[in-house]
Amino acid sequence: MSKTCPKCGEDLPDDAHFCGNCGYDFFKKDTASKSNSGFDGKIFLAIIVIVAIIVVGIFFAIGSGGNNSTNDNADVSEVDLTITEVNGYTSSSANPQSYSLYTQALFNKVPSDLKGYNVRTTYLDANGTEIGFETETLSNIYYDSDYSLSFGYYTTYKKPNPDHVTVEIIKDGKTIDNFTQKIDQGKIKFLN
Repeated sequence: MSKTCPKCGEDLPDDAHFCGNCGYDFFKKDTASKSNSGFDGKIFLAIIVIVAIIVVGIFFAIGSGGNNSTNDNADVSEVDLTITEVNGYTSSSANPQSYSLYTQALFNKVPSDLKGYNVRTTYLDANGTEIGFETETLSNIYYDSDYSLSFGYYTTYKKPNPDHVTVEIIKDGKTIDNFTQKIDQGKIKFLN
């Protein structure tokens, strides 16, 4: 068997380390070849690492989006209340006379951080037409109590005839839950 010099084409014995014609070093070629192969391997490894970083970044970006919507769903259960009654009063000393409505509720569950939470209390008549509403921050309404808290004070100069109330829990501008209660008109003095 013989091998051929890649530089000049001379036929050489298999165990030749150098080409007798041009001086080509067979070991240097193998070292260079291994070096190039190592370099190519490093480039290939670098490409794999970059692609992996991009894929992981996309995964976390998509995962974060999913977690936000999960958190939005979790917000729904962070506020729970029971409307206990809707009451009202008049200001008989004022001219013209004004009528005020307010809602009382037990807050069964609230988030530890009240930031970004609002409460919109809407009073509606029997036809579902809005009489009026009041929007307040949850932090202004809520304090730790075993008793019903009053909120949603709405005042008008036209005698209202409320049928039901809706209390919306709003987080960062988005309604996450609402509670509706029929109003016992017998409890509102100016209606009797």
